[in-house]
Amino acid sequence: MTAVYELDNEQAYEAEVSQCVGVTGYHQWFFVSALADALNYEFRAFAVDSAGERLGVVPLLFRRRGPVSTVNFVPVGCIGPVIRGEALRAGRIGELLHGVRSILRRHRTVATRWAFSPGLAVNTGDLVNLGFEVFEWENYVIPGTKSVDDLLKSMSRSRRQSVNRHIRRGQDRGVTVQEASTEEIVRWLPEQVAAVFERQGRPPLYTLSAARSLAERLAAHPRMLWRSVKGPDGSVAGVTGCVVGDDRVWGWLISGAPVNGVSVQLLCYWDLITWSLDRGLGLDLGGAPNEGIRELKTSLGADVETAVRVFQFHPRAAYKAAFAMRNWGPVHANWDRIRMIIGD
Repeated sequence: MTAVYELDNEQAYEAEVSQCVGVTGYHQWFFVSALADALNYEFRAFAVDSAGERLGVVPLLFRRRGPVSTVNFVPVGCIGPVIRGEALRAGRIGELLHGVRSILRRHRTVATRWAFSPGLAVNTGDLVNLGFEVFEWENYVIPGTKSVDDLLKSMSRSRRQSVNRHIRRGQDRGVTVQEASTEEIVRWLPEQVAAVFERQGRPPLYTLSAARSLAERLAAHPRMLWRSVKGPDGSVAGVTGCVVGDDRVWGWLISGAPVNGVSVQLLCYWDLITWSLDRGLGLDLGGAPNEGIRELKTSLGADVETAVRVFQFHPRAAYKAAFAMRNWGPVHANWDRIRMIIGD
């Protein structure tokens, strides 16, 4: 028999999540609740038991779509669920997901996205057999076991020379990287978020109002790392925002444009790498939306991890009809693949 228990406060939620594996910085209560408020989602979380054994925690971010809802279609790669180690080893992820079916039915949920932590040993074959639609994607991480010197030695000679050249050029031209001020985070960053995605040829994942809400909510939180790149005149050229987890820094936002012939993007990456490795933490660089970013991340010495996303439709025909009638726009990076699944 399966039982679910709502975790309706930060203390209860964090206590349960701390007992699980596959926990990312994005699972922290402060971040998930800020994301839900900014995007006008309803955030609820549940612990799931089966046969008297705790399996894990399922965070749910509901978005109303007329009379129905979707769950966890958010612009962050890995928000739940998280599972206890013994349940993962016993192959019980399917039980964990099925445990919240009653909650999904109550919210008339027609589509759900489950995104597991990179590197988590998810048995995709079991999930396919249970009727889930499964996709794998590549995630890039700088291991916390390396030093900065180790990382430089692991690079190709041309990449090592390029990194050193950009660092020296930045120093020679007065470009610096330092802790970002609250004013820079709240006033400068939101305007730049859309520009980042435009340069990458992708639709923005956050509206201006959502970006402002997130910046205001997260600017002063102690588990956030904010860094800014400044030109020689002190003007802001770039800002990075990361969530500091227990064993790695999760690179959430990087925004900036070249200044004085210096690659602000490379300086941002290198600053985060050195900040993380100097503290014995890994750096999660996320996925790669295009070949150029993939090449940059691998050339910087990032390891490739496999991450898994799982989709459910309740039922598929109803979801396809709602999608067509309401013209629901793209809300995550795999939307084209979702359209293929539902035959749109």
